[in-house]
Amino acid sequence: MMDSAQTVIDQMLAYRCPRYDQLPAITLYSDQVTDALNYYLSPLWPGEDHTVTAAMINNYVKQRVIAPPVKKRYDREQLARLYCTCLLKHVFTISEIRSLMEIQTRTYPFPVAYDYFCTELEKALRATFSSRDFSEPSSAAKVTPESELVRSSALSIAHRLFTEKFLHFYDLSE
Repeated sequence: MMDSAQTVIDQMLAYRCPRYDQLPAITLYSDQVTDALNYYLSPLWPGEDHTVTAAMINNYVKQRVIAPPVKKRYDREQLARLYCTCLLKHVFTISEIRSLMEIQTRTYPFPVAYDYFCTELEKALRATFSSRDFSEPSSAAKVTPESELVRSSALSIAHRLFTEKFLHFYDLSE
């Protein structure tokens, strides 16, 4: 494999999602939220323009993906929901994202659902960019249709990233 392709693979394998307890415990203004999200997401798209903006966040509030800010500030859960939304939007519609989050929060406390999503996304990235072995068991304490929904979503994101990365790498438009 060429060095550039290996670099892409190495970047994806090194990626770690911020866990719920690693997100800022203090409330953040919109510009701080965009800075945090761009920081967390930039390793997935280095050198590419996938910047999160305040307008995007306002749109997600209007579309009821996240709750409105309180006194212009966003809390940890809103930040986590935005992080998931920024990943999921590459594969799903806003309506589907809203439904996915609703199903998970009916089933699990949000911090548990969020951390499970992060674990499954990291596993999906490893399987997609390295082993190509998708048989690793779920990390859910109890495998349910809801936990499999998260797992499938994470795999969808990983496959989308793989496709984007290598289509970009093998750009034949020249």
